[in-house]
Amino acid sequence: MSGIPSHDEDLSRLEAFLVDQAFPDVSSLRITGMTRPTGGASWDTFLVDLEIDHQGARRTDRIVIRRAPAKGPMPPYDVTKDAAIFSALAKSEVPVPRFLGMTEDATIFERPFLVLSFVAGDANDITQVERWPAWQEDRVGLGHEIIDTLAALHRFDWRGTEVEDYFFSGRVGANGTGRTLGERVSQFLERYLSGLLERAQEQDVGLPLWRELGRWLYDNVPDADSEDLVLIHGDYRFGNFIWQDRQIAAIVDWERASLGHRMEELGFICMPLSRRKDPTLMGKALTFDQLAERYERSSGRPVDIAQVQYFCVLWQVMEGINATRSGIERPIPVIASAILAQPNLVARQTIELIEHFEAGRPIL
Repeated sequence: MSGIPSHDEDLSRLEAFLVDQAFPDVSSLRITGMTRPTGGASWDTFLVDLEIDHQGARRTDRIVIRRAPAKGPMPPYDVTKDAAIFSALAKSEVPVPRFLGMTEDATIFERPFLVLSFVAGDANDITQVERWPAWQEDRVGLGHEIIDTLAALHRFDWRGTEVEDYFFSGRVGANGTGRTLGERVSQFLERYLSGLLERAQEQDVGLPLWRELGRWLYDNVPDADSEDLVLIHGDYRFGNFIWQDRQIAAIVDWERASLGHRMEELGFICMPLSRRKDPTLMGKALTFDQLAERYERSSGRPVDIAQVQYFCVLWQVMEGINATRSGIERPIPVIASAILAQPNLVARQTIELIEHFEAGRPIL
């Protein structure tokens, strides 16, 4: 079974799982439709329509199945992490879909997956957000909502929740088990950079620039107390928000989530790759001054520009690593063009960020 199941495929195991885990109070359940939205680069997402019989009354429902991909740019893909995050955030003010169940049994629906409630609303393609009427009418208002929701995420106390259980369970490997920022950044780089360098060696491709950028990140980790670690989304941008009117009804796509510094998410929003088309708009929404003022007002915490710059570098390096790895894993004739296009742009932008950081000049 791959992609969207055909009508003649047996979905009885999946239906039985849904009755057992997601809808334990129903008499019976039948899958009546399944679609796969376009977009996304990793997890398989399915919108599943259901017909449910509950004590003789029939109703319809829709759920979302998120299935781990066979391969992708952000391994390992662990459904238990998303399950822990959604379960913990359900008790918070952070808007997320409702967690309904998960399994690591690959015999039910080809690979491990989790089940979430369907949240209706607008989800904008990041490349087309400027065409969205709401963005054109009230870009600043949308930006304020994004920052207010981020502040709510940073207020979430993950200690003593399923999030802490997951990240310090021992099963996470190099996915962010460090209790200090230095440990976490080291593990983050080890996870992505070492994989790139190993793959490059297999392909006889030299990548000294990314090795040096990784060393710079190791050497310049900001001082931070363990109390500054917060749950971060890791891909916090248009495209991963479901909007109802001008409010974020749900944040989706948490596969890059980890524990990090509260300035880290701001660095993601402010990195050059997040403000293409108009470099003055952080995350395609607010100027830096607008962003900083709103974050400080909503979170009650100051914005440290130098730390934001550092995390701009961190995220640019990660994006460059992913783009370069994609390039060297393609057929040999396109390796050179892949390495010299997007990754080269990312590298130039990253070096400029480092130059301004070391000179004490804000580039934002």
